[in-house]
Amino acid sequence: MDTNYRLMPLNIRMQPLFRILFCIAFAACSLGCGQNESEMSPRIVDFGIYDGDGRDPELVSQTDKIPATVGTVFGVRMTFDGETTALVSFRWTFPTMQNPATGQIWTEMTGIREFSGDRAHLFLARINNDWEAVPGDWTLRILSSEQVVVEKVFHVFEVPNVSD
Repeated sequence: MDTNYRLMPLNIRMQPLFRILFCIAFAACSLGCGQNESEMSPRIVDFGIYDGDGRDPELVSQTDKIPATVGTVFGVRMTFDGETTALVSFRWTFPTMQNPATGQIWTEMTGIREFSGDRAHLFLARINNDWEAVPGDWTLRILSSEQVVVEKVFHVFEVPNVSD
């Protein structure tokens, strides 16, 4: 399966920075076992700020208010009913961010992943650089057959600069 994700709407191939920025490992979807897509039961297990170290990050704070600071990791842990695998697409939308080194601009990231329904999956975003720390609403949408089955909005806020 292709694990290269593409940024839309500018049709820019995803840069290595965004492979790191968006740690993809999120939802599972079952279309088998007698279920059809309209019977899917997606469920957010938890959401908020996670400890970004390691392969199995732990939830640090369940919140939808996220500080726009370098090193912050946030997102959702999700499950879908069933024990089969299925393709699920995702879409992150966020305020305009621009890489000062390249001038490239992003407002959205999309991709398709195959997931198994036998466990929970994480879908996380990480703020790695100052220019990625853009305040505003960051929205994660999980889609099945072009229909949104889960939507979670995170309110990323600017952290006041404390001077001595």
